[in-house]
Amino acid sequence: MKVEIHNLGVIEELEIDLKPLTVFIGRNGTGKTWAAYTLASILGKHGFDRYWKSYINGKTLQKYRVIDNAIEQFLQEGNVHIDLIKFAEEYAEAYINDVAKSSPSWMKRFLSTERSDFKSMKISFDLATVKQEILENIKKYSLERQISFGSQGKNYLNILKEVGENNIYFNIISEGSILKEIPIRLFKELLLQEVFQILHRSFYSYVYIFPTERTTFITFPFSIKKEIIKLEKLDFDNFDETSNVDDIKTIISERFDQPKSKKPSEPVQSLIEILANAYINTTDKRQEEIQKRPEIAIYAELAELLEKQILQGKIDFNEPGLENEILFQPSEKIKLEMTIVSSMVKELAPLVLCLRYLAEPDELLIIDEPEMNLHPSAQIAITEFLAMLVQAGLKVLITTHSPYILDHLSNLMKAAKYKDKESLKNKFYLERIEAFIPQEKVSVYLFEDGITKNILNEEGRIDWGTFGDVSDDISHIFP
Repeated sequence: MKVEIHNLGVIEELEIDLKPLTVFIGRNGTGKTWAAYTLASILGKHGFDRYWKSYINGKTLQKYRVIDNAIEQFLQEGNVHIDLIKFAEEYAEAYINDVAKSSPSWMKRFLSTERSDFKSMKISFDLATVKQEILENIKKYSLERQISFGSQGKNYLNILKEVGENNIYFNIISEGSILKEIPIRLFKELLLQEVFQILHRSFYSYVYIFPTERTTFITFPFSIKKEIIKLEKLDFDNFDETSNVDDIKTIISERFDQPKSKKPSEPVQSLIEILANAYINTTDKRQEEIQKRPEIAIYAELAELLEKQILQGKIDFNEPGLENEILFQPSEKIKLEMTIVSSMVKELAPLVLCLRYLAEPDELLIIDEPEMNLHPSAQIAITEFLAMLVQAGLKVLITTHSPYILDHLSNLMKAAKYKDKESLKNKFYLERIEAFIPQEKVSVYLFEDGITKNILNEEGRIDWGTFGDVSDDISHIFP
């Protein structure tokens, strides 16, 4: 997926190709983190949420004829279906670019700043290289929901999208003619919410942000109360077949009218959501999910590998019923609070919990400086681990200042070209051939002087002069 960004802070012009593993490098203050967070704001739930609301209120530039026709048909007949593949073929690029055009209006709130101006920021997406993947992700999506309405609660709006099918279906289940009992605006909201959500998640099914603040927030006990978590999801995952339309309308209204109070930045809130949702999604619940979807078991296995081979201890929540703390257990007899563990444990604990309890294929992990507080040997190991995440179906975008990460990433791409990979694995820290990542899955960009430069050449070598220049400087101070 190719992206262009203009006039974002110090960035004058940025051109990148988002690959399964994307790396941003450069000196401090060159815009790496802002670029990563801006992409997260558009491609994650925040962008979907804000765009969906704007469209409902007629504030977007793009209009979707297919949706307008579907709403009209439903109001006449009580049922309608939309071919999502055709919809995506016609509108996917227009959709994500319209979301991007809306982003300047929310970036201040997303980054929790009043002193920066995003009015001149422009972002555009080219989907030519990922269009087929987007269509395949839509095919894989499934949805089945029933929402009750009417005074007796015996009438239902049924919404269905099956795996492998192109169509999403909306139909009324009732004994009589009750179309007048479902408000036009409410049905439009529900239809738009479902169609836009499926399309939005076909880019990345979810976006997790791991900001540098993770080493601080991981030390805080946290409440699981909804008013503290502030998940702000509009995907109705918490509603079942007994849910009433009036309840949904109330929630929609409350979320549309939220006061613009000062909050932590969205990246920090994303981290808090990771921890809170991991706590909610207990081991038993995750095991039930794995039984239904065996492909996600790999992420729990990767969490365990991260613990054993890098952290050398186990990360998890304390016993149910006690204060909501995260503990580190380096041995059978020792349990430590996050406040007194090493900085490396604080650094990587959120990733462990995300993998064990939340991660699913095609999700995007945005990690700001994964090498932060890590010894060089651990930086090498985490490079291999990040490559393993990509090979297991996740997408990863990192910002970094680490020459160890870049040098070792070159090693991993070279190793991927060898036929006898088993003979090489003992040379690597984790000793896993799954860490050998093909070059076509990787992109590396240097941020410098307001622009970006692709520094991964055709042979797989990364030109990281931004680090080498400093080494040369200090080596000549006392020759």
